This record gives sequence, C-alpha cells and structure tokens, in this order.
Amino acid sequence: MVAGAYYERMFGATLERSQGANGLPRANLHLGDQFILISTVTESVTQEAGGPHSVLGLDHIGIAVEDMPSAIADLESKGAEFIMKPPDGEGRIAFLKGPDSVSIELVQVGS
Repeated sequence: MVAGAYYERMFGATLERSQGANGLPRANLHLGDQFILISTVTESVTQEAGGPHSVLGLDHIGIAVEDMPSAIADLESKGAEFIMKPPDGEGRIAFLKGPDSVSIELVQVGS
C-alpha cells in the first residue's frame, strides 16, 4: 500500500499487511502507541456509504514531536511536502500533505 509505505518512510511506522472486514487488503500501522488502519475500498464507495470499512475521508491526524525544527528538517530530507510551517520556526504546529489527501499535523510537545 502506497499510504502505508509513506508512514513507514516518514515516521518509522511498522506496517503489517492485513485484510479488512470488507475482504479487501488493509494496512495496519503501528505508530508509537497508536494503530492506524488504512483500508482499501472499491470504486462503488463514495464519501458516505453504509457499514464499517466503507466510508472515505479522514481530515487529519496529529503526531507529537519533541523538536519542531528537527522534525521538519528530517521530514523534508525524506521528501515531505509541507502545507504550513511555523512562522519563523517559532510555532508549535505544522501541517504536511500525507497520502490520500490526509493532512498530518505535527504538534511540538514539552518545552
């Protein structure tokens, strides 16, 4: 899965291939203490379809970082495309463009 490979490369997630309840391939990502499940859908699925594993759309996910400038530099070296960076490097949030039109918010934790 292209999306799963992106999270592996950018954030060091561990990818486990799986199968969703809809019978189609799914990627189970282990990212820190979180699971992210990326399902495959058929062309008949639109923005809102009934039943589990049949809805498209996720606005964004947030990932905690300890050092925003270092995180940005690391991700840019891997080819990340940023939507918004902190002004003058002082902000505590940034957004990058993830796969499948999902935005990824970086949130600086701690001091």
